[in-house]
Amino acid sequence: MSFISGALVALSVLTASAPAAQGRPGARELAEYRLTAARLDQFERASGLIMALTRDDPRFVYAPLFTKEVALSGDAPEMATALAARLENDPGLAAALGTAKLTPREYATFALALVAAHLAHGFVNAGVLRVPPGVPTDNVRFVEENRAQITAVLEQIGVGG
Repeated sequence: MSFISGALVALSVLTASAPAAQGRPGARELAEYRLTAARLDQFERASGLIMALTRDDPRFVYAPLFTKEVALSGDAPEMATALAARLENDPGLAAALGTAKLTPREYATFALALVAAHLAHGFVNAGVLRVPPGVPTDNVRFVEENRAQITAVLEQIGVGG
């Protein structure tokens, strides 16, 4: 995954406007999703529970829920749908999300919006990417304001660094 490809993924999630397909997060939903402190806390809790369940499970050693490559490649709505399906279809993971009061779809949508905002934040700070006028920068600002917590949770799930 090249630096430019990552920038394009981040920018596409920030600016996409395609309508959402029924039953799966669409590009517009991902683009319009706003990160919040309360949801970050839920995501962090759910991620801790999920990582505790998957850390030593052979099913997730060879096919982890998150990797940098998976987070940075492909179509964002498809990635969100695939992640939500994996979470929903595994009773342990679904229960972990229930404990954190998140649905698989909410978790997947938050995860992709967070990764995109984190990437965009890094690119903006490095001067590689300028957010076009009119594009909401709420999520990039949210990453700046919550950088330590976000860095820690992204490292926990395997996409930080």
